[in-house]
Amino acid sequence: MRVSAKLVRQRQSYSLSLGDGMRVGNVARYLSQQESYIDTGTLELARPVQPTQRLQDVDIQAGDRLIITTSKPTPAELPSPLNPGDKIIRLSMGDVDVSSRGKKVLSIGKPDSNRDVDIDLRNFISPKQLNYVSRDTMRLEFDERSKTWYASRTGRTRLLINEYELTADRIPLGDSSLLKIYRANEEPTNPAFRPLVEIKMETETVQSRDDIVYLEGGNTPYRIQAGVERESAALNVSENVPFGQIITGLAAHMNMDINTEYEIYILRLIPPLTPVKEIVLGSDEFLYAARSQSYAMNMLILQDLANAERKYELIGGPEDDIKLIGRRPESAIEDPELEVDLYNSLVERTGNPNAFKNISRRQLRVFYRATENTWWAQAEERASVPVFINNTRAASGTPIQLTSGDVISIGATVDNYAARLEVEITAKAD
Repeated sequence: MRVSAKLVRQRQSYSLSLGDGMRVGNVARYLSQQESYIDTGTLELARPVQPTQRLQDVDIQAGDRLIITTSKPTPAELPSPLNPGDKIIRLSMGDVDVSSRGKKVLSIGKPDSNRDVDIDLRNFISPKQLNYVSRDTMRLEFDERSKTWYASRTGRTRLLINEYELTADRIPLGDSSLLKIYRANEEPTNPAFRPLVEIKMETETVQSRDDIVYLEGGNTPYRIQAGVERESAALNVSENVPFGQIITGLAAHMNMDINTEYEIYILRLIPPLTPVKEIVLGSDEFLYAARSQSYAMNMLILQDLANAERKYELIGGPEDDIKLIGRRPESAIEDPELEVDLYNSLVERTGNPNAFKNISRRQLRVFYRATENTWWAQAEERASVPVFINNTRAASGTPIQLTSGDVISIGATVDNYAARLEVEITAKAD
């Protein structure tokens, strides 16, 4: 039998009293509208199983999945419903996008085992840079009377909003702001210091009640949990295998310790049109939604200026790395050592099937320095064609740091180039 399993390290528990007319899909939409990290069209029913039980002992069907929780849920309360005229604030960078949804007060920083935050900076800042950020970094508050979001600094991390340095005194935010985060010992107004990250902050006004999902209150209590799912595995197991053995195997496969507090649940999707009155929860059962928490990694995007649809993405992880850029040896033979193969860029731009031979097979090296969270470019020593970063020729022995907006030209001169790539450095959610 094939079973999907996920490890849930953190979860929150909500208690709602719902009317008989509510449907599961409406409850899911309400949660998605209120919670920053929930985005779902329906919920799952969570049923506990014991480590000694075997797959054949429980009602498990195709599409069901397992979650293994490693800690008790944290009680939480949903924010008050949105009203027309309220403003939602959205924080975004690259493909990372987090919204306040229905929350009116947001703590921003790094969570730990003792406290949570509303906006997790691990979504925006790569792991190597997180040590420079305060656990409590800043606070956003929505003022009901003025319909305005305000920002204030709560930690030692230096912050700029639209070139104004944030302090403990709160300041109003406009419809669009740029947040820059610096190390505590750096002077943000000094151009010699580069921010750890730049995050767009934009507000959106709720226009009408038609944009809002409301819950119908009632006398029937329901338990709903939302979990942050991390490690996952697809398992092919015999129906005779006990769940405890599955957990032991997963722990060994993932090289991790699972404490004695772990619990196992089978999750089954509930059709969204199902009335909640038809769902009868056992003493240990609950409704479940995944929190779509994801974490940032540094990403270098190289956009082909001859074809805006073609982009090459290079991911920087926790260690230093080197990426090779060049072209394949023959049109039908790819080079597995190349991170970026410019064959298509070269051939399509000129219409000449042999144009890829106009540059070297090993043309350029790109370095990722994890401790600095920076990208650097250096021409290959034996490259027959020059490489230019903007208007500067890249030497084979001297790396040049790349920043967003830089242009890499490969060719005889800056203007007489075979390929030209524009640089963007951003975050990628894992």
